[in-house]
Amino acid sequence: MNINSILFSFIFITLYSIYLTAKSDLATFYELDGNIEKSYDYSALVEKKLKTIGFSVVDPHYRVNNQYKRKYGSTELDILSFIPIVNDNAVMELFNIDPRVAGFSPFNLLIYKYLDENKTYIGHLNPEVMLDIFDIEDRDVREKFIASFSPLDTLLKKELIGAKRISIPIKKPLPKKRVFSFVYEFDRPQDLDDFADEFQNSFENAFINRGYLIAGFYDFLADTDRGEEILKKFDIFWSYSLCHLRYSYAIFDNKEGRADAGLFAPCTIYMFVKKGENRLYIGMATLENVLRSLDIDTKIRVEWINKLDREIPQILRDFGMVEVENINPLKRVPKPLYLNRAIKIDRYY
Repeated sequence: MNINSILFSFIFITLYSIYLTAKSDLATFYELDGNIEKSYDYSALVEKKLKTIGFSVVDPHYRVNNQYKRKYGSTELDILSFIPIVNDNAVMELFNIDPRVAGFSPFNLLIYKYLDENKTYIGHLNPEVMLDIFDIEDRDVREKFIASFSPLDTLLKKELIGAKRISIPIKKPLPKKRVFSFVYEFDRPQDLDDFADEFQNSFENAFINRGYLIAGFYDFLADTDRGEEILKKFDIFWSYSLCHLRYSYAIFDNKEGRADAGLFAPCTIYMFVKKGENRLYIGMATLENVLRSLDIDTKIRVEWINKLDREIPQILRDFGMVEVENINPLKRVPKPLYLNRAIKIDRYY
């Protein structure tokens, strides 16, 4: 590579980094006076009206603050609800172009209210940020994914009468390492269901045994009306929701709690197997995205975020997975980031 090529690469990377961090809005919230549970039947919005615009609700968790109160004896929150939602038909079409779109499929429709504040907030991460975290640059994917949020915001604005729409800025540039990407090679049986059953049990226990909760699971091929029709490039396409109750209590609750960090909760882990292959691809956003985008600087919260960002990839490595570069795996097989002597790395080239 000559000096001009090196210089061009440096300039491109620098400009792209500026592009990623130049976006001013992290999330969109709707602020309502009072307690939404007393003034509005928001369960009707979640369970019925979202379906009318093509969104599915995946394993919702209402009033997580009640669990904090029972388990830890106190809470600063009046409401904390995580409503993972996904526009099935919109995102499945995009999986066929870049499956990393699944990194926020589902994403959280967050609802929270502090005990000492007479306002309820309901909101979500902006789609541009979700795409930027996974370095998804394809113009068609970006346009369609961003457009799929328009009906959601139109509905929220219409239904949440009197709500004030608020844009939340990104406080600091997104981190350099925004994504964990892994590949798991397996001996493919004649019946792939045999692999799926054994893998899921072992994978879930690997996290449960370390204090995590499996907060949700979604099979895009089996749990959607058109999954098998649309996702013909894949034999498996799953989305897990991962939670750690002690972490969430430390981040979202307590004095000066950051309930708005629930925008990133529960953590979505996508997994897929391309048609006829024996590689399972795994990906999720790092929690450092939470720390930087919201400028969280309280010592205990920083420590918890760093702890999980070390622990989660280590659990995956211990499982036998290989960490790889974050690229669109439909274009080429991603290369390993680190030498793992338990795996024959040359298989990936």
